[in-house]
Amino acid sequence: MDEADLANDRAEQFTADAVLAARAKMDTAPSTGICQACHEGIEPERIQANPTAQLCRDCAAEAEAARKRSQRVGG
Repeated sequence: MDEADLANDRAEQFTADAVLAARAKMDTAPSTGICQACHEGIEPERIQANPTAQLCRDCAAEAEAARKRSQRVGG
């Protein structure tokens, strides 16, 4: 295999990876703007920063704290 073949293989893999990443973004549902936990509105700046946000800032912080606690405790 020569350098041109290797470069072509790398380019094809890069393209395939880019297509998979783009498809994964498309498969993620956009936010409804309503927090799934407290049913209040999600902050507009949070949705602008993360269009797929499903939790408001407070509920996201609470969920992250709970996740960290469960990791420390072990389940």
